[in-house]
Amino acid sequence: MQTIEVENLETVNQNEKGSTHTFTTLSRSGFILANRAKGTVSGNHYHEGKSDAKNPEILVLTQGRVLLEGKLLTGDLVFKQELEAPVLVKIYPKVIHTLTALTDIQFLEFNSLEEHKSDTQYPQ
Repeated sequence: MQTIEVENLETVNQNEKGSTHTFTTLSRSGFILANRAKGTVSGNHYHEGKSDAKNPEILVLTQGRVLLEGKLLTGDLVFKQELEAPVLVKIYPKVIHTLTALTDIQFLEFNSLEEHKSDTQYPQ
């Protein structure tokens, strides 16, 4: 069973101005840009995978550091890792995922808000 995958973004250029990165992903129907303050918790939900945009859910952490945890619906912890931007994360269906901001963060989700709402479930 696939749970969570993390991929480093390819660095195209890095100099005194900053850095440029690239990645490839499936085309999606929309995007969500999220900013979260240090110490906040996002997620604590799972996706059924009914929507192509949530099978898997893809997000790119563009700024900051997070603790990402993934659990099966049984409650078994299957993933726990600190991640630092920039990275691409794939979260597969039926994995409860929780993202804790260790710094102020920004991430981009590759789905529309409607797809998120229609495919998101919260554990009991």
